[in-house]
Amino acid sequence: MKKKILIVNSYYDPTVIGGAEISTQLLAEGLQNNFEVFVLTSTKNKSNDIIIEEINGVKIYRMPIKNIYWPPEKEVKSNYTKLLWHLINTFNPVQYNLLLKTITTIKPDIIHTNNLMCIGTYIWRIGKKLSIPVIHTLRDYALIDPVKNKTLSNIISKINIKRAQNIDFVVGISNFIYKEHTNKGFFKNIPVDRIFNVVHTKKYKKTYLSSNTKGLIIGYYGQLAENKGIQILIDIINNTKENLISKIYICGSGSFESKIKELSNFDKRIIFLGKTTKDEVYKLMAQSDLTIVPSIWNEPFGRVIIESYRQGTPVLGSNVGGIPEILVEKQILLASPTYSDFIKKIIFFSELSTQKRKSIISNCYIESSKYINNIKLYIDVYNKFFNKKNEVTIDGNKHGIS
Repeated sequence: MKKKILIVNSYYDPTVIGGAEISTQLLAEGLQNNFEVFVLTSTKNKSNDIIIEEINGVKIYRMPIKNIYWPPEKEVKSNYTKLLWHLINTFNPVQYNLLLKTITTIKPDIIHTNNLMCIGTYIWRIGKKLSIPVIHTLRDYALIDPVKNKTLSNIISKINIKRAQNIDFVVGISNFIYKEHTNKGFFKNIPVDRIFNVVHTKKYKKTYLSSNTKGLIIGYYGQLAENKGIQILIDIINNTKENLISKIYICGSGSFESKIKELSNFDKRIIFLGKTTKDEVYKLMAQSDLTIVPSIWNEPFGRVIIESYRQGTPVLGSNVGGIPEILVEKQILLASPTYSDFIKKIIFFSELSTQKRKSIISNCYIESSKYINNIKLYIDVYNKFFNKKNEVTIDGNKHGIS
């Protein structure tokens, strides 16, 4: 009889907010050969009923959120309403009891938590209460910086630090995100490993390799927001000509969308497609010479980088967060998050020989293959608990945490 794994995440398909939902779904579906997999997630359902359904063989339990609103809804909320929401999310006995009842019904052998907005970090205490091992994967910074109000954020963070001691094992999707948490006092004496996100995408034939004289085809794929370095992209567009950059694919949506649309009306190099399907993005990547990721905030991982590598397209990325841990050819393609450094690196890349660029493309394919089967690393962690329930002695240094 297969062991039961309960994966918990704020949202799940079809509610996809970002990379965490994609990674969580790939993990859940990839574990099915070895385990009976359940997912616990949130929904805006107003009743007390848990919605149970199945997606690609995984049984999904959608728990009604016991709060004043459901964050994926796009209605504008006042600062006061948001603060009240976070207080309820932190102290919610009704939701606690619903979680306890649901977990008791499923009877998992391991609880594997991820992002916990709409769920609550008290789920870790439930695991301890029911003597179920709890593994937590760090995918964002919500535990240490849950709300913009600094006073309330510090209070909630301290509560999360205390509750986190109920966790039995921690996974960081990068060294950076793990260290950011331990520097704030999280996870004292709790075993840790670094396991990169699973990235398994459809692969398209590489159909374009610009000559040195034609100008590069570059692509940007993601949120059109300030923290993603969109202003760096705009500056690149405004200060280059066709002999350096002949075409620019831009896919995504966000607060800078109108600005990008306006630019595309005057600069015919820009192909702005807005929010588009993943398959369309992958096709464009395969047709490009270079993907740029000019983030100015500390990306925990950078899924788009590996997706681009899967299409054989090199990535020029910012030297922030977890990006340097997964970038190939760092000497050529790692830049500080400034226009001046990005443009310098783009010029340098454009002047590389065809042979060198083909070598980089080959390295991209090799690197992307490392992220397809890393589900087995999670299986190794689970098996430590099944084999030695009370002795988890994985050495973080040995497994990538330094």
